[in-house]
Amino acid sequence: MQTRDIMTTPVVTVAPSASLAEAAELMTRHGFTTLPVVDRSGKLLGLVSETDLVRAGFPGEPVAGDPDTGAMLGSHRTVGAVMRTPGVVAATDLGTAELGNCMAEAGVRALPVMDRGALVGMVTFQDVLRALCPQHDRLHRNSIRS
Repeated sequence: MQTRDIMTTPVVTVAPSASLAEAAELMTRHGFTTLPVVDRSGKLLGLVSETDLVRAGFPGEPVAGDPDTGAMLGSHRTVGAVMRTPGVVAATDLGTAELGNCMAEAGVRALPVMDRGALVGMVTFQDVLRALCPQHDRLHRNSIRS
């Protein structure tokens, strides 16, 4: 099994100009922990994760150390200000076990999947685990239904 077989498509992306609240809403609506950040042409610029958003704060949350100003941290910050550049990307033809090892070594839980320079999907550790342990995934889905 290869990355192309387990990746999520179509890719849900966010623009660098989007607010942190918009990114958080996309993540919660789609159940993702990380979103690729792309420019208008679809070029991958970076990634933004739940951790990035939590560290940055959210609209309605007073700026740390400045409770008297009424400023709200997340209200004026953009995804572009908190995103990180992906250090590793996955190729569509990478084997699942190798993909899992690559993710573990890089210390990441989600990777953008690239094919000939284009963003074509996202893959997570959960995707890798489901592929490597299909019987565990079946048991998990059955326990949720019970």
